[in-house]
Amino acid sequence: MDINKCFDKIHFKSVETDSEALFMKVQQRILQDNISYIKTGVSRFWKYWAVAASVALFASFAMYFISEKKDETIPILEVMAISGSKTKVILPDSTIVWLNSNSTIRYPQKFISMKREVDIVGEVLFDVKRDVHKPFIVKSNGLKIQVLGTKFNVFSDYCSGVIETTLLSGSVSIYKENNDSSKSDLILKPDQQAIYRKSDNHIEVKNVHADSYQSWVSGIFIFEENTVEEIMCSLERAFNVKIHLENDKLKQVRLTAQFKERETLDEILSILQISAHYSYTKKKGEIYIK
Repeated sequence: MDINKCFDKIHFKSVETDSEALFMKVQQRILQDNISYIKTGVSRFWKYWAVAASVALFASFAMYFISEKKDETIPILEVMAISGSKTKVILPDSTIVWLNSNSTIRYPQKFISMKREVDIVGEVLFDVKRDVHKPFIVKSNGLKIQVLGTKFNVFSDYCSGVIETTLLSGSVSIYKENNDSSKSDLILKPDQQAIYRKSDNHIEVKNVHADSYQSWVSGIFIFEENTVEEIMCSLERAFNVKIHLENDKLKQVRLTAQFKERETLDEILSILQISAHYSYTKKKGEIYIK
């Protein structure tokens, strides 16, 4: 048999640029019983070869679309720390996350895009695995926080629409709601806290002792010239209790103290009481200081 004559009898069509359309055409050709793969007069060898090639092509496109579908339907995981507990989560990129009581994080089972995005509610401490090619983005109630690799604490109160971002190390870029540009509204430095109010889309920045904002995770409290208001806020979150400061002047009193033995809340309040000269009572599980 003259092989060149066989090739003369075969006519190849140009490849379609629309992969989905081509996939449908190949599938339709395979399913049709009366399909003629090549013109009359060509040997069985080439017919079988054409069928095999079509099946292989069909399989290749099938695998492609299955792969694409998997990419589009990567499971979203949600973890919540139950009331009175703290939960540690390790994300797919090895970023370490701590959730405070009643806090939630949502994240994909696998980070496949050029950025790592998570959504949170409540208070979360992040120790982000550095990746210069994939920025890490935290979204909460309209605010977006973007980093490469750093350690920071976020407290997001959906009821009040207030979000506190406290930077322990590295740097973070903060984007207000509806800011889709590449330029951030603010870049935080260590020991700075950004307070975002959704009601007026405003960000306030103040200097803080950032270490005290991770005390709720370790149970070790280090206060250096913190206001009583800041201290009570840290204790509220760490012990999952509501503390009412009924004396406005007391709020701005500054104290320095360290608690490294995992003291109870009563022990801490009693020691601070000596320096701050306040009294406190408990009512229905809440604490009132005056």
